[in-house]
Amino acid sequence: MPTAKLRQDTIRSLPYIGERNSQCIYWDRSLKGFGLRVFPGGRRTYICAYRLYRRRRIATLGRADAQTLDQARKKALRYLGQAADNSDPQSRSDALAASTVVSELISQYLENHAKKKKRSWKRDQGLLRHLDPFRARPVISLTTAHIERIHATHGTQFPYAANDFVAIVRKMYNWGRVAGYVPQDFKNPGVGIVRFHEKRRRRFVTTVEMPRLLTALEQEENEFARHAIWLLLLVGLRKTELLRAKWKDVDWNFQTVFIGLTKNGEPVLAPLSNAAIDRLKLIPRLADNEYIICGHKPGSHLVYLSSAWRRVRKAADLPDLRIHDLRRTVGSWLVQHGESLHLVGSVLNHKDAKTTEGYAYFQTQQRSRALTAHGENVLAFAPLVLNRSEPARELQYSAALTNNLGTADIKSTNCVHYVTREYLHQLVWESPVSEVAARFGVTDVGLAKACRRSAIPIPPRGYWAKLEAGKWIDPTPLLAAPSTYLGKIRIKSRNGKEPFRTGPSIARAAA
Repeated sequence: MPTAKLRQDTIRSLPYIGERNSQCIYWDRSLKGFGLRVFPGGRRTYICAYRLYRRRRIATLGRADAQTLDQARKKALRYLGQAADNSDPQSRSDALAASTVVSELISQYLENHAKKKKRSWKRDQGLLRHLDPFRARPVISLTTAHIERIHATHGTQFPYAANDFVAIVRKMYNWGRVAGYVPQDFKNPGVGIVRFHEKRRRRFVTTVEMPRLLTALEQEENEFARHAIWLLLLVGLRKTELLRAKWKDVDWNFQTVFIGLTKNGEPVLAPLSNAAIDRLKLIPRLADNEYIICGHKPGSHLVYLSSAWRRVRKAADLPDLRIHDLRRTVGSWLVQHGESLHLVGSVLNHKDAKTTEGYAYFQTQQRSRALTAHGENVLAFAPLVLNRSEPARELQYSAALTNNLGTADIKSTNCVHYVTREYLHQLVWESPVSEVAARFGVTDVGLAKACRRSAIPIPPRGYWAKLEAGKWIDPTPLLAAPSTYLGKIRIKSRNGKEPFRTGPSIARAAA
């Protein structure tokens, strides 16, 4: 190959020397390894030759008409310096040329991983459509900045979906590294992105909303949809698990239903309450359909509950209630009635205990009892600061007033009522809790909490209906008072109502 002293004013005049498209390179005399390559058509490019691991390589630095000679020489010096440190300056360009494009990585990930190991692979496919503008690019050309831009753009309106998109991209690149579609030393573009804040959804049907929901549910015209929503509320199954259940999976003797494929990928034997068994007996069984909840097509199950649920939700005036909140209602009501989180997780088939831990938020009674004990411990160390005898004197009543129920069993001051346990026990067994609460000017939920705190039993569900049918049930006796009971129960009225006694007493009703 010829050598020449390359100068800016002479590089365009150097002729092509060679035959049949042979290589023609003018090596620079001042910098070893730097040269100018001339093509038969007149195109000229700067090149740099170096040796790495006993292998001689030639790197193209750029066209001579796009950069100056000084720029090309500086670039050649940088390449030669990297080669001297045993680092190939063309490693990234080689990886780009040999790497998989984004579209192929997405296709391979969906076919060989998502479809085989994830039931929600269609959601992955939908979220990965955000990468459509980069489908023709090499996988290593995708950077964290690109993913962050997509995440920020869509996250303002759909923060949960944007967070899922980042998680799927991170998972796809980790899988691609293992499967050989992504270089081992390539930085995952889904790592390091700050996720949008996600609020834990705590919506469930309250005791005030439940009558409206059940009334609206009974007005639903679609019979199978009505039974499905009832069972979701009674059993706590996931919607898909219930819709795919078959009659042959129901064990009437042991009151269970076998769910072969659940969300966590494990089969489960779901228990059925007496109310659920009674509801199952109301569902018509079609001769040509093996499913419990039948759809419009012969032999198929009901696929969508959305339209029926919208009608029920609108009639009940519960616009923010989702159908999955029925499952959350089962868990929250169980926790509020004192069931352990372990048992609730078993009923709802939670594989991860952290999912069930979210229901600890509903353990109001346990938290209230713990805080009451904590307050007593704190006050025990402050005898000189607080005169604790004043509240005690306010709540002290004579033994005659405590033992003999009468008008002296209640004291009202500034819309705050102080009643004895015996008096409140008699009231809640003479009239429904809602009526007694209306007399005090409080909600039935608030009055029920006051009864629970003072260990006052209240009538169970169905008690008043049985009385109306002529079946007498003895009231649950009043047990010993809890340690936190100070002699009277404090009930604060919202509207200043004075309580009054109506209705027959327990003794007269028993007679």
